[in-house]
Amino acid sequence: MHKILIIDDDKDMRSVLSDLVRSGGYEVFSAGNGKIALKEVSIHSPDLILLDIRLPGIDGMTLLERIKGIDRSIIIIMLTGHGDIKDAVKAIKLGAFDYITKPFNNDEIIAAIKKALQARPHTGSSQSAALSLREKEVLNWLKKGKSSWEISSILNIGESTVNFHITNIMQKLNAVSRTQAVAVAIEQGLINSDGPS
Repeated sequence: MHKILIIDDDKDMRSVLSDLVRSGGYEVFSAGNGKIALKEVSIHSPDLILLDIRLPGIDGMTLLERIKGIDRSIIIIMLTGHGDIKDAVKAIKLGAFDYITKPFNNDEIIAAIKKALQARPHTGSSQSAALSLREKEVLNWLKKGKSSWEISSILNIGESTVNFHITNIMQKLNAVSRTQAVAVAIEQGLINSDGPS
């Protein structure tokens, strides 16, 4: 049974996530701050961690670095109430597997956990360089926060075609979300951080 550690300073969020993750058939531990989290990591050696970015004391990004310093094989999915691409890119660069924005739905969390555990050990994908020019174009607009419908209008292609490209991009980059796909693409230098002009 995979062990999952939930780190969030919001007691209600910890409780909801714990119940949700346990219902997925995982063993669950939780911590309300970075100090307790580091103890839990050394005691339980979790397979995966759901880590809130905003924590009292040691913030989520610092904690991500410290945990990766202890054991690089632990998969970390960042949780945040503030979806910021810069934070997502930084988190991916520091070794996070994914970055999920609150409010999220239950299926999204379970799907992200399953995908992350299946992808372990996570290594940079060599096929990512095979992105087409159109896929890079779509990624650049995703990075600017555009929806599939908006991208279809900008590029003068069908919305279903945009979604097809996004699905391909996520598979090639081994990403479980659009945000993660953008962050991985920036980190790997496939698109630049300032986007289309």
